[in-house]
Formats: sequence, structure tokens, C-alpha cells
Amino acid sequence: MNTFGKLIATSVLALAPSVLTAETNLIFNAFLPPHDELRQNAIENFAKAIEKETNGSVTVTIPDTTLAPSDRQYEMVRDGIADMALASSGTVRQMVALNQIADLPLNSPSSRAASIALWETYQKYFAPIGEFKGVHVLATTVLPGRQVLSVSDKTVDSVDAFAGVKLWSPPGRLTGVAKALGAVPVNSEFTDLFEYVSKGTVDAVIMTPGSADGARILDNVKSITNVPGGLGSLSFSVFIAQERWDSLTDEERAAITRAAQAIPAAAGAAADHEEAELAPKIASIPTHVFEGDELAKLNDRLARSIEDWKASAKERGIENPDEVLAFYRSVLERELAAQPAN
Repeated sequence: MNTFGKLIATSVLALAPSVLTAETNLIFNAFLPPHDELRQNAIENFAKAIEKETNGSVTVTIPDTTLAPSDRQYEMVRDGIADMALASSGTVRQMVALNQIADLPLNSPSSRAASIALWETYQKYFAPIGEFKGVHVLATTVLPGRQVLSVSDKTVDSVDAFAGVKLWSPPGRLTGVAKALGAVPVNSEFTDLFEYVSKGTVDAVIMTPGSADGARILDNVKSITNVPGGLGSLSFSVFIAQERWDSLTDEERAAITRAAQAIPAAAGAAADHEEAELAPKIASIPTHVFEGDELAKLNDRLARSIEDWKASAKERGIENPDEVLAFYRSVLERELAAQPAN
């Protein structure tokens, strides 16, 4: 062997160990704080499951700080800044309308049931439409239905009582719900909510006790208005850049898909558990539950939101939105019946 051949052979041998131990690393961005239940289940635990399913051949790196604002997660992954992310449907509502079926009023009586219902509906009806351009959706999850927590002396004990109430709501469909009820919607970053409440800027907020506890405003709540299924909710999708997904091997894709299967049920159950744990703390807070004629009146006020979704779904290629809505609700009922009583 000549000198050149020896050099080549030596180089190949030197590289061999690194080739044999080469692994795929995915950057999974997270904008939620480390203690957040959704982050723990849909990001942290999912990342561990990926590494387990692939026997360590695929590793996941979660940056210490988010690589983009919460409302830019979809674009961030699509543009290749990170490989994977979790994003709310509300932040991409102009691009992604179909998944907002879970954000509609009365459609999230349980986070676990709604998460499973959305994922099954997505796979059956929405995936073929391909709304998520440039990314591959791996799982969906839905937060518990949003309720009304009064932080002032204005008790919302009827549909008409919403009139004129300064109601904090997340941007998107819930803001439209607040308007439909005659309230005055107030938007802000979630991080500014404590200041809004403590200074009396708002009369009430649309959220669950768990979210209020996370925002440090639960002690300010004077009454609760409980709407079965919620005034609406917030759905999320976990996705990976399509280009990155296509670059993986068949075995890697199959392993990641297996790891993602647990997300809807696990993330949903964790959110439900978090709310249930607060039951003793909120037991002393006066609570009004919409039922009977008042619930029917509420349904009438909120019907426009559902009709708007149906119109958007039809524009996106869903031939029979009523069929899709019926399917989603049938899965809800099935999962609610299967859940053990708290």
C-alpha cells in the first residue's frame, strides 16, 4: 500500500467510531415555563419517549430559552430555526382553521376527552386537507374548557349579566365569544394578567382555576361562572418541520410516531388532574352553573361562533362540517363515559 493509501485507510479508521455512534439530534423549542404541565407532557416527556423508542439513536435538545415568541412557533419551525415545537391553533388561526373545532364553545368538558377527540378528528378529516403547510403534525392536545372567573363584585349569574363586563380573554375565538355575550373583551399577554387584575382593569377573566392559579390571581376570584364544556378552549399541535421529517429514516419516523401516541391522553389527563387538585381551594368560592333555560340562551348567543367554524371548514375543503362536528362530539361522549369519576 502506498503512502496515499495508508493515509486514506488511517482516516477511515479514525472516523469509524464517530460514524458508528452518529445520532440524529432534534431541536425541540419550548416557550412555556419548565413547571408548566403542558410543557412537561407534550415536550419534556415526549422528548424522553423519543429517545427511548429509538434506543438513543435520536436525541432531543430543548433550548434553555425560546427561540421565538409564543405566537411565532409555527413559522419558526417552518423556516428551519428549530426542528419541533408546540403551538396554539389560535396563533395560526388564519392558516389553520380546522383544528379550532376544539376551541369552540361547549367542546371541551374534559381536557383528556377533548384532546383525544381532536386527534382522532384530525387524523380522519383534517390531515388529508393538509392545512399545516411545511410541517408534519405529530399530536394534538386541548386545554380544559374556559370558565368565567369574576375578580370584581360583578357576578355573572345569567347570560344578560355579561353585558358591559370588562372580560379578559385570550386573542382569537374567545375574544369573539366575549363580544357575542355583550362583554367588553380585554386582551393582554398572560404575563400581564396579574397587573390587570390587581389594578382593577378587568371585572372577570375567561380561564380555568388552574390557569388563574398559574397567573397568581386565584386569590382575587370572588365568584365562578361554570359553563358545561366551557365558553371555548385552546387547542395545541405538536409538529416537526416537514423537511426534517422527510430526512429521517423509516425506523426513526415510526419510533417518533409511537412516542407521540401518548400525548393527547397524557397531556389531557394531567391538565384535568391539575384542575381537580384545586377543587378544595375553590370550594368556598360562590359558583353559578349555567343550565336549563339559561344554558339554552347561552347556546343561542354562541351559535354564531360554531356557524363561523363550519363556514371556514367548508372553504378549506370539508364537504360536511356537521358530520365532522358530530364525529368530534361522539368521541367526546365516548371518552367521557370511559373516564373514572373524580
